[in-house]
Amino acid sequence: MDPLASINPYVSLKGSHQLGQVYQKLPERSTRFLRYKGIEQLPGSSEKLLAFEFETHKTVDIKNQYSALSYTWGHPILDNFKDDLSHAIICNGQRMPIGLNLNDALHHIYVETDIAPPLFWVDAVCINQSDLTERAAQVALMTSIYYNASNVVVWLGKEDQDAHEALSIISEYVPALIKIILELLPGRTGGTEAGMVNLYDDAKLHEKYDLTPRSMDSWKALVRFLSRRWFNRIWIVQEMVFNQSHLICCGPLRFNWSDLDSFVSFVFGAQWHGLNFHGLERETLAIARVFTFHREIRLSNTDYLDDDPRLSLLSAEGKLYDTAQSYLLSSAFLEATDPRDRVFALSAFVNAYAAKSGIKPLWLRADYTLQTTEVMLRTAQVLLWKLRSLDMLSHVSDLSCRTQTTLPSWMPHFHTPGAVASVESLMDLHQGRKYHAGSLSLSVPTFSDIYLHLDSPGQELETQGYLLDTVEQVVHFDSGLISILEICLNLPPRYTNGESPVEALWRTIIGGRTDTAFPAPPETANDFALFVKAGLIGRAVEALEASDKDALMRLVTVLSDIEAHCPHPSIPTVDEFKGIVSSVMGDLSGCVTMLKELHAACSYRTLMSPTHRGQKGKALFRSKKGYLGLSPHSTQIGDEVWLLKGATLFHIFRKIDGSSVDKVLLGEGYVHGLMEGEALRLDGMSYSPVIIK
Repeated sequence: MDPLASINPYVSLKGSHQLGQVYQKLPERSTRFLRYKGIEQLPGSSEKLLAFEFETHKTVDIKNQYSALSYTWGHPILDNFKDDLSHAIICNGQRMPIGLNLNDALHHIYVETDIAPPLFWVDAVCINQSDLTERAAQVALMTSIYYNASNVVVWLGKEDQDAHEALSIISEYVPALIKIILELLPGRTGGTEAGMVNLYDDAKLHEKYDLTPRSMDSWKALVRFLSRRWFNRIWIVQEMVFNQSHLICCGPLRFNWSDLDSFVSFVFGAQWHGLNFHGLERETLAIARVFTFHREIRLSNTDYLDDDPRLSLLSAEGKLYDTAQSYLLSSAFLEATDPRDRVFALSAFVNAYAAKSGIKPLWLRADYTLQTTEVMLRTAQVLLWKLRSLDMLSHVSDLSCRTQTTLPSWMPHFHTPGAVASVESLMDLHQGRKYHAGSLSLSVPTFSDIYLHLDSPGQELETQGYLLDTVEQVVHFDSGLISILEICLNLPPRYTNGESPVEALWRTIIGGRTDTAFPAPPETANDFALFVKAGLIGRAVEALEASDKDALMRLVTVLSDIEAHCPHPSIPTVDEFKGIVSSVMGDLSGCVTMLKELHAACSYRTLMSPTHRGQKGKALFRSKKGYLGLSPHSTQIGDEVWLLKGATLFHIFRKIDGSSVDKVLLGEGYVHGLMEGEALRLDGMSYSPVIIK
């Protein structure tokens, strides 16, 4: 019995007596296909329905003689739409209920256009959803089904004004993007600089490439279109990757995948929409992640990643499971009707990568009799066992965001959309390749000691670790710039690595790196100075407009204390700040202009954005011994900062009352000055057992 049968609307319908007769047992490695017969009426009914007959074939026997449909169950746009399956087709002489979106797709293909294929494969109809054995067998054949199809017909839903606007923008802007990209190639001069591309409101760029300026409403329409549910389905990745011939339909409109990918990659991924594209950053980031994952899947089955220095340290089997873990983590934001499909849908890519490497993978086969938590735990245990790496622990979501579950705290909730901390993980910075807190060298990594308590109800993970310190102060970034600067006043005059408190602070906030360098170059302090200046002016203006004398007094006091305790060129003195405020208050319109210019010129804001991403983002902490770092948002005073053996990063734990060994994992941590193995040389450093509940 399927424990999740209630979430599949087709299960109970396909289990009815009449439809049970339609679905005959399939021969081994065979699949059902639909052949269109026309529009018919059933005896005693006035209902005119599309009529089909089943044909059974092995996909390799009819290669390029059929098409496969890619679409969404439920509504193509609305998330909370409950489909009552009130539409229907005739299949082998029986009335078969289908969903709204599938009905629209079939009518478009067979009635409204001339794109009807001779044979058609549609998952909801061609698979007996109530037969668990058949479902599992057909999932195993999914790669073959899409690979051998002549093409994949993609149905995004009926067209609307958003779709028309999206097609208009993409059709006009993609040719200009190609010209811009060519100008950016090495050796070309006189072209546009990569960091200056602004397709949103750069009038000179529009004129140069003969582009029509688009309003923010037009861009919002494009974002809504690219947020349709089809783009976010996990199954569509293999449907698109294993067959390169796509017919993408949104009603009568036709889209090109390559154009969509190019546009999203540069305009949303590389932020070629300029700096004034406010209010859509989260949505465009989410869209870019979808297309990036498609690209990563394609590249993983080529030789492109063979030069990755991190993978070069792994065996062929290690590369396989590292790639599998990457698939699982990178796809965690995608949608799946059945949460177990987050593992089952990836088996095709794992098997394809394994076949390229000549390895037989240990990966869970589709089995819809298993509970969701059992599927996730088995998969996580295989990855930990095979990789001997604790990188997975970096992707647990913040404690305040975890749903009540029997899963241990060390395991990311792969089965819950948005519950895996991937984009906000420090591992996402340079793909984690620069940090090696638990190893003396990147080129000679230390493997972790991992013991999984498989016989324990709690599924604990036991490893070795070093307790560095306990947390004494926590500052959340949303508490404001003044609170962030105040933490410098509680640090010693010289940080553990000899830096000033202010330098340790600005380096910590950005995880010690820029987008291209680790450690961050000294000139990054200039960007931090602009960030501080803009923040101080903004806070002063707010306080003056509200006549908030206490806020102004606190601001001046903090600047005065920093000047006395730990002066730094990036933090203005009290006199310098008063001079800035005096000049600003005499020209409020000029003040607004100055703030916009400061924001536009300040790349530091972009560098620190990863610490703000996700549901909660990171917090800033100071430990009892004076270490400064980044930690999960839920970190509290008294929580422990640990270096686990072989770990890339530090980890933050909360003690369980009455035990010195048992811990609850809060998440990953960054400790400034100790991210390249320095902690391994500390006096008294030794490992002790840690059991993560």
